[in-house]
Amino acid sequence: MNSTIDLTRTARATEAEPGVRIQVVDALRGFALFGILLVHSAQWFAAGALPGDVYQLHASGPANGVAQTIVGLFFDGKFYTFFSFLFGLSFALMLTRSQDSPTVFYLRFAWRLVILGAIGFLHHLQWRGDILSIYALLGFLMLPFGKAANKFILTMALLLVMNIPTRLGSVYTELINPPDKAQPQADQKTVENDPKTYYNILKNGSYGDLVNFNLNAFDDKMRFQVESGRLYITLGFFLLGLYAGRKRLFQQLADNRSFFRKLTRYSGFTVLGITAIGAGLMVLYGNAQQPPKAIELLFMTLFDSHSALMTVFYISGLTLLFQRQSWNGVVSSLALVGKMALTSYVLQTLIGTFLFFSYGFHLLAEIDLWVAALLTIPIFIVQVLFSQWWLSRFRYGPLEWLWRSLTYGKAQSMLRRS
Repeated sequence: MNSTIDLTRTARATEAEPGVRIQVVDALRGFALFGILLVHSAQWFAAGALPGDVYQLHASGPANGVAQTIVGLFFDGKFYTFFSFLFGLSFALMLTRSQDSPTVFYLRFAWRLVILGAIGFLHHLQWRGDILSIYALLGFLMLPFGKAANKFILTMALLLVMNIPTRLGSVYTELINPPDKAQPQADQKTVENDPKTYYNILKNGSYGDLVNFNLNAFDDKMRFQVESGRLYITLGFFLLGLYAGRKRLFQQLADNRSFFRKLTRYSGFTVLGITAIGAGLMVLYGNAQQPPKAIELLFMTLFDSHSALMTVFYISGLTLLFQRQSWNGVVSSLALVGKMALTSYVLQTLIGTFLFFSYGFHLLAEIDLWVAALLTIPIFIVQVLFSQWWLSRFRYGPLEWLWRSLTYGKAQSMLRRS
């Protein structure tokens, strides 16, 4: 009863005071960062394919199999979407809370995206798996949707999160108008996406070698984003977050608890159904050297649906859990990291690359993947402790302060007043 009363008061305070943060949203952001860190750690922070013999030596055996299965089923491909949803939600929260005119808000948000793009580019030079530069580019596509009708936003969001543009393109090229086998497609292989070259840079190259390599790998990263459909999916979750913010689902948590319960139930059972269908297809066609193209397309569609619904399940289910009084400690710890999301994300890269790459502790392909995955726990604990220490003294994380100061064109007040 007391927790419900507190929640209602928090929701009302959020409605009344534009500057009040929603702790559940910060906690969700913190959990998304944990999931992202786990996926990256379980790949030695390699943002690309490595030679097959590396995986044979350090990714085989029961322990690695269990670790890869858990990460693959429950984390991989689910947390960049989770983070994308929260990016769209943040846009909606800023839009609804802004006391500026729409013109001023959109111009300032566009400038904010330019700054994010610059930060993302510098981050990409350290690690080519960067998503900030992608967010900055896609963020501009969000601006026209800021004035669109909710039904249109939801429709476009669902089409994109299901990766429909990519799947329609696959149906056309594979089934309707397949390429002529006598004329093989042009090879788009470059030095930057060659596994052996990439492995040698990470394993033996200097810091300067890595920066130069990543600088030339930006085109390959964007090509992957388009060809895999991740660009569409990311934009789709931006729009889902915008829709949730428009509907005030997180601003009025107490009033929307039943909605989150239904969403958790429906998404969870649908995920189980898709998993069962996918398992059946694996039994029927798993040993086939070349399964029918229609089956391959169906399997890819199921994979996209599974990832999207798992993301929705996490968001809705965790939103319910984070409102329980017994979860206050977990929520508080996650929210600390979530309040410094930009700093925390970049800090993960600095820690991870130093642990695994040649200019640091050189752990890439020196430890098994299951051990690398377990490093997520101490790294994240360090992030929680650092965030707690920093926010007890300062109002913003260091990169958040820089981003905000550049956005407004003047240094923001940093020290936390007594």
